[in-house]
Amino acid sequence: MHIRTLTAMIALTAFPVSAQEIVKVPASEAKVSLPEDIFVLPPGHWYVARQVSQGSEPCMADACEAGFNSGDLAISVERAKDYVRVIAGFRGCQAVAYQEVQTGLTPGSSMRGEVSHLLKKVVKAAEKSCKLKAPKVPKLDVKSLYPAKAT
Repeated sequence: MHIRTLTAMIALTAFPVSAQEIVKVPASEAKVSLPEDIFVLPPGHWYVARQVSQGSEPCMADACEAGFNSGDLAISVERAKDYVRVIAGFRGCQAVAYQEVQTGLTPGSSMRGEVSHLLKKVVKAAEKSCKLKAPKVPKLDVKSLYPAKAT
C-alpha cells in the first residue's frame, strides 16, 4: 500500500504493495484537511453521528461520521454512500494523513475489519509525518457507521 504525503498533507492510497511508500501531495491537491472540529469533542471516546461537528443527529443510511479527540490527535472516519475516508492529524502539525476505501453499502465483517486496519495505518502515518506518538485509540465499532435501514 502506498502512503502519499506532501507539504501539508499525507494521502494514503489503497493500492496493494508489499511496502509502504510515503508520497507528498500538496494540500490544495489532496482536498483534505485536519478535522479541527473534532477537537471540540470531549476527549477519549468515539462519537458517531450523521456529522459529529453538527451534534448527535443519527447516521443516515448513506452518510455517517465517527470522530475521536485525544486532546492532541483528531481522527475522523467519514462514510459517504459506499466509501469511507479516514483522516487523522495532530494539533499544531501541518501534515494530515488520510486514506479512502470503497466498502459498499453493507460491508461484511472482512471489509469492516479492513476499515479498522486502515484507521491504524492512517494514525501511524500521522505519527511518522509529525514525529509525534499517538495515544492509545479505543477500537471503533465500524458497524455503527452502517445503521440498519428504517422499515
